[in-house]
Amino acid sequence: MSKFFQKFDKSIAFVEDAISTTALAVIVVVVVAHVFFRYVLRSGILWSDELVTVLMVVMAMFGSARAVRVKMHTDLQGLVDSLPKAPRTVIRIFVVLVTLIFLVVFLVASFDYAITAGKLTTILLKIPLKLCYGTMPVGAALMLYEFIKLIRHRIFDKPVPYGAFDETEQERG
Repeated sequence: MSKFFQKFDKSIAFVEDAISTTALAVIVVVVVAHVFFRYVLRSGILWSDELVTVLMVVMAMFGSARAVRVKMHTDLQGLVDSLPKAPRTVIRIFVVLVTLIFLVVFLVASFDYAITAGKLTTILLKIPLKLCYGTMPVGAALMLYEFIKLIRHRIFDKPVPYGAFDETEQERG
């Protein structure tokens, strides 16, 4: 891997981690505050639901890209990995093609969905829905980027136990 690509990839990884972690932290703080206000002070925070909903989408999109990067998306690899090498490779190629098609369709559809939001905003916070929905195509593009990086590994690598993937191993390969 070239030095530029390594730096670019590390920057992408940092952005995915930082945004998904920050979104989760803000969600936790807002929900805890909302529960406190609602049950202790007997007055809820009206805008908390809107903010949490927007942040859930952000967290899901960037967190999904991270999950692709570290090979932690749920799949049926245990079943596929138990097969002999030839059928395992054929099934893996099929799954990779279907996943690529899905990610491209998701990218195009989410981009279209974000554009159609127009000038709409959330009700209380007045956050532009284009901004909220705009995280969907960004997340889809990041998932596609992370998935394309790992295609060779997904098809040809020997089976490994679930969760045994090491990010440093990817940088060496």
